Amino acid sequence: MKVLELKNVSVRYRTEKGFVRAVENVSFDLEKGETLGLVGESGCGKSTLGFAIMKLLPEGTIVEGSIKVDGIDVSSLSNEEMRKIRGSKVSMIFQDPMTSLNPILRIGDHFVEMILTHRPDLSEEEARELAASALEDVGINRNRLRDYPFQFSGGMRQRVMIALSIVLNPAVLIADEPTTSLDVIVQAQIMELLEKLSREHSTSMILITHDMGLVAEAADRIGVMYAGHLVELATKERIFTEPLHPYTVALLESIPNTDINDRELKYIPGSPPDLSNPPKGCRFAPRCEKAMKICREKEPPEFEVDGTRVKCWLYGGDRNGSD
Repeated sequence: MKVLELKNVSVRYRTEKGFVRAVENVSFDLEKGETLGLVGESGCGKSTLGFAIMKLLPEGTIVEGSIKVDGIDVSSLSNEEMRKIRGSKVSMIFQDPMTSLNPILRIGDHFVEMILTHRPDLSEEEARELAASALEDVGINRNRLRDYPFQFSGGMRQRVMIALSIVLNPAVLIADEPTTSLDVIVQAQIMELLEKLSREHSTSMILITHDMGLVAEAADRIGVMYAGHLVELATKERIFTEPLHPYTVALLESIPNTDINDRELKYIPGSPPDLSNPPKGCRFAPRCEKAMKICREKEPPEFEVDGTRVKCWLYGGDRNGSD
């Protein structure tokens, strides 16, 4: 059962220099209970895609294409209609929980406000009991509903954000760098918690991260984004054992491996393109060792190779030979 459907989603930001083409023609589906990892360098459009699904982009941003959450086409909803969807159908864990929580409100008030917005049939006492149960699900004592955000550590605040995100059992959970700025022990605890909650509630999750290790552990499928394009989408196993796109290969080769003493650390030369003026053809071509003449002239379509979706001229089309 598909709980999220994206078809040809594009996002353009208005700036003084013109439009920034942050996301272009991204399409994928998410099945019930599935976890999709979105990886790529900073600025590739991962978080923008998450905000587009939530309809939380700045005013004036142009969003094109179709986004359906649990069968509802959210791309056509008004802000007021979307408020009823956020939290109940789709929820998001933001990168920095301290800036996402109101410092002058007690933790319990955050829960009660959101719960009663979506469940006006409940009393405040019932909403607080639901909040207390959600806190306990993430390993926090219910008595801490009376505390303020500054009274929690970074890891505890992230647990609060997770509890807020799952308290109404949404169909889709978007986790945007959920372990940023946390130490490795707390990172492991947060990811274990997310996986546990996903299993127990059959929640589908989009895990947005730079960390290939996280998606190796948690994801069922992995989407690789580069400069606003979804350049490869496949199962976790195929991404790590048979990557097709040169960018995916380069990402995996740049992961440090302490078990190989004599291997030189690889990196991707150059920088991602300016998305207000992206290069002609394939956006990765200026940094790609396998770039051909056609790569610099014409944007590649998406090809399917043994179940992997890949946006690269190496796998089909009219190729004019290597440079």
